[in-house]
Amino acid sequence: MSEPFISADKHLPEITIKVVIISFFLTILLAASNAFIALKVGLLTSASIPAALLSMSILRTFKHSNILENNLIQTAASAGEAVAGGIVYTIPALIIIHYWTHFAYWESVFIALTGGILGVMMSIPLRQVLLNEPKLKFPEGRAIAEVLIAGTEKAFNLKPMLLGASLGATMEFAQTGIKIFTSTLQGWFSAGKTLLGFGVGFSATMIGIGYLVGFELGVSLLIGGFFSWGILIAVLSYLSGDTSTTNATATAIALWSDKIRYVSIGAMLTAGTWTLLGLFKPFIASLNNAAIALQDSFYEETGKVLRTERDIPLHSVFLGLLLCVSMLYCIFSYSFPLPVGPNHYWLQAILIFGSLIYVLIAGFVFSAICGYFSGMVGVTASPGSAIIIAALLIVSLLIKLTISFNPEASPLSNNTQLHAAAIAILIGAIITGAACISNDNIQDLKVGQIVGATPWKQQVMLLFGVIVASFVIPPIMELLFNVYGIADVLPHANMSITDALPAPPAAMMAAVTSEVFHGTMPWQMLSLGFVIGTFLIILQAILKKWNIRFSVIGVATGMYLPLATSTPIFVGSLLQKMAHRHSPMKKNQHTTLIACGLVTGAALMDVILTIPFSVMGDPNALALFNPAHTLLPDILGIIAFIILSFWLFKTSRKSACEE
Repeated sequence: MSEPFISADKHLPEITIKVVIISFFLTILLAASNAFIALKVGLLTSASIPAALLSMSILRTFKHSNILENNLIQTAASAGEAVAGGIVYTIPALIIIHYWTHFAYWESVFIALTGGILGVMMSIPLRQVLLNEPKLKFPEGRAIAEVLIAGTEKAFNLKPMLLGASLGATMEFAQTGIKIFTSTLQGWFSAGKTLLGFGVGFSATMIGIGYLVGFELGVSLLIGGFFSWGILIAVLSYLSGDTSTTNATATAIALWSDKIRYVSIGAMLTAGTWTLLGLFKPFIASLNNAAIALQDSFYEETGKVLRTERDIPLHSVFLGLLLCVSMLYCIFSYSFPLPVGPNHYWLQAILIFGSLIYVLIAGFVFSAICGYFSGMVGVTASPGSAIIIAALLIVSLLIKLTISFNPEASPLSNNTQLHAAAIAILIGAIITGAACISNDNIQDLKVGQIVGATPWKQQVMLLFGVIVASFVIPPIMELLFNVYGIADVLPHANMSITDALPAPPAAMMAAVTSEVFHGTMPWQMLSLGFVIGTFLIILQAILKKWNIRFSVIGVATGMYLPLATSTPIFVGSLLQKMAHRHSPMKKNQHTTLIACGLVTGAALMDVILTIPFSVMGDPNALALFNPAHTLLPDILGIIAFIILSFWLFKTSRKSACEE
């Protein structure tokens, strides 16, 4: 391992008052923007680089600052993204299954806190193993470290990011606020017994996300979307022969909801299982090395350990785990009680303590796997959705099996099914939160290893970020839910389902748990997804020989997303591909900053707009046009999208040539 940028024997200020204050506000900023993106797309881009750039520009206003302070700020602020992944991916499922009618604030906070703290604690014994594994290249971690180091060596220009944020916020205000630009175009019609249609989107947020995630994932999402909405709907509508309704759009959405989304779930389970099998051998080796490192740490004296190798002490780790177990016990006992009958307290106890053991074991296993993914492909490309589904299916089947031992609960009543599904989602949320935080934490610790940070201070600041984000994200979700609705749940009578936020991972969780406990899982559709996933895995292996790559999980996720979402993501990824085709090895920081700004600015504008929309009780309160009565917003939306795409392409090409 090469020497860190700041040597171990050099001591610089790290946790300072300005670091804590800046971290507090940046965590809120990134948590808010990522909460919206997670509900809208079901994908998250890494928040570490935007956090590093923002903190770098702020720290320059102080007389004394250093790279280690900057690193701690991005570590804490990036927790906003990780907590968003943990809670926004999962908790809306409780709304979708109608267990909650709104986001219960304190329950949501405790769920986010428990998952986040577990993720930090569980990643601590894995740090030395994963960070020093030669096979793990940590692509995003090294890129973040380069940004931090570059900020110390030369003047860093933040104007591109501010420009991108202004453009993204302006376009989002025009589309979502005053509605002079349309954000989507879609249409469905019947051709005999077959449903045909299209969908395109013009979102600045999605263009920015596409540019950041790259062409491989962008084209994979488009392939999945086209296969789902263009081919499967046509084939299944023809086979069912039910296109008699005059509303072809409603029929297409119903067909997707009843059948096609389960095909996507089956494909994702297949791809995720295959990926996990490929990681089994190195994962077992990592666990073995972690156990050895943990044992050795008992015999090390703190004074003999280098500053750059000191973690939070093990006794503090155990106390943190004990705190999490206590919080979980309270949540299971009081917030999510399972109706198993008045004379079956033993069954209630088995479920509670069994759930606690499952969370600890599965939480550690999935945290380690996600940490390994982080080192292999980075945080953005880590297939967290497969982790969610796998953990959820296992716990749902275990809970159903446990309840079946109660003769009074067979068959399960609707109330029991609902409560059982809610507990499964809760357990899935905790495990997902731990896995997302571990995914982020391992990457941040790698950045710290490169720049020469003190690990325990990074871990403390990540805990700080988890706490801040856990208190901020639930009210943001409540605001977004009240304005737009989530999936097919609309809290107000005057709302339109076309404006609802899809929340793909949460919708999948709701579907899987409900079908398991109702005994109505559409196994045919899941089997079809298994066949498609297997075919994609084989095709991926064949095409790799010709250096043609795509993401199997990306295709499965694309099957779940509307085309209006996947098309602008593809356009953004294509712009990146085209701009870099003559200089693929060069890093285009200028346009990357613009893309980060587009995503952050547009997402924050959406969150800000929820305030007047909530007060007025109507998401169309500021609209200047009624899209149903005029084509002008459609025309202006297309023109604005083309202009933004062309400008981003020209800017990217120009920057690539200059660099």
